[in-house]
Amino acid sequence: NFLYEKGCNTVYMVSGSSAMWLTDALCRNKNLTAICCHHEQAAAMAADGFGRVHNDVPGCCLVTIGPGATNAITGVAQAYLDSSPMFVLSGQANSRLLDYEMKTGIRQHGTQSLNLEPIVSSITKYFAAVMKPEDIRMHMEKAYYMAMNGRKGPVWIDVPVDIQNRQIPEEMAGYSIIEKKTDDIDYEEIAQIINKAEKPLILAGFGVRSGQAVDELKELSAKMQAPVVISRGGIDIIPSDSEWFVGRPGAYGDRASHFAVQQCDLLLILGSRLSVSTIGYYPQRLAGKAIKIMVDIDNKELAKEDVPVDYKYCIDVKKFISELLEKLPEKAPKGRDDWKLHCQNMRSQYPNVKAEYQKEVPLNEYWVTKKLSDKVEKNANIIVDTGSVCNIVSQSWVLKEGQRYLISGGLSCMGFWATGIGACQKEKQLIAITGDGSAQMNIQELATLSYNKIPLKLFIYNNNGYMLIRHNQHNYM
Repeated sequence: NFLYEKGCNTVYMVSGSSAMWLTDALCRNKNLTAICCHHEQAAAMAADGFGRVHNDVPGCCLVTIGPGATNAITGVAQAYLDSSPMFVLSGQANSRLLDYEMKTGIRQHGTQSLNLEPIVSSITKYFAAVMKPEDIRMHMEKAYYMAMNGRKGPVWIDVPVDIQNRQIPEEMAGYSIIEKKTDDIDYEEIAQIINKAEKPLILAGFGVRSGQAVDELKELSAKMQAPVVISRGGIDIIPSDSEWFVGRPGAYGDRASHFAVQQCDLLLILGSRLSVSTIGYYPQRLAGKAIKIMVDIDNKELAKEDVPVDYKYCIDVKKFISELLEKLPEKAPKGRDDWKLHCQNMRSQYPNVKAEYQKEVPLNEYWVTKKLSDKVEKNANIIVDTGSVCNIVSQSWVLKEGQRYLISGGLSCMGFWATGIGACQKEKQLIAITGDGSAQMNIQELATLSYNKIPLKLFIYNNNGYMLIRHNQHNYM
């Protein structure tokens, strides 16, 4: 009920005896819908998908003890690396047995039981084993705060089976939130640096989406007259037909965006952690002629020294852009029209999908992807699996206004197409694209889609096996 009151209306689950009272509580709550998946990995991925498309509401996954919990770990790791808000609720052995495991370090003391904290603490923002009924409110409030604030991510509540059906007192202690003050930022200085630039460029990532700053980014780009390149995790921040859109840089990126990054004299990095897949393997050379300003909510990402960055600010990206907009002049300096036109010309000069691709036999996957993107509706949710499919589709998909584009960015997990179970939203078209290898990793979820009448259109690209592995073996071995 706590989760329902926070806006969550669906729980993705696989039943288990050690979660029977949690399952019963879910059944009794008529405000919540239970989607029964056929593997805990898919249940966790579905909860991740729910958290991504709703953004301000966490997804929820319910699993049972031991192997049920460990099966969910891949989906949780995926959500953790991609900053997706999500609750995992797991059943556990009797609290007495769990307490003995935790205190002594014995491998196991109870059938199927595992002490989960050492296993999942590194891929969750908060983990708690609920050993006393009266602690549940504090754990839920703290977990929710951790999941939704700062850099978002998954949290995990482990509930022993004997605690699940205990009565809770009416009065319980909650979680007191202590907000940290943001360091003072000289926006006047930043505005002056930006105004001196002749060829400014914005590199935006998923943090802009997670921080609900998509509209602010568009306003900033227009006011600065700065073209935009997008990291793969943030592809759906800006439509492909935007006058400011240049491309998507990375190891599997496009030439226009790469040239723009190397030619700019100011690079404003917003909500992108500058992953290796985005910046390539020569980070010292990235935007070598540019002053670089980086904004991120995660101090650990700012502390990396791969790319020489001149100014680093740990702050919510929405707040940063809003404050900066007030300091920038109403009209950008003269001469930036030439830079904008240059970037547009590069897009035309170096297309990802060439006209001759449509003549190829068998069908060229870049051309097929482009034709598919033409057909998909605005406001659709698009799920793209990993491997060669992700590289091909992320290069050639023509994004329309309002579309969401989801990938397994950090973990690059095969079987990601099952995330679409949780990304289903009423009256929105739902598309998933996968390869013949990745399709099989969660193929049991076709039954989940069928039973729950989830209208997912699944496109499978026949790679005759694992294409990306084959390419790497050919190139490097």
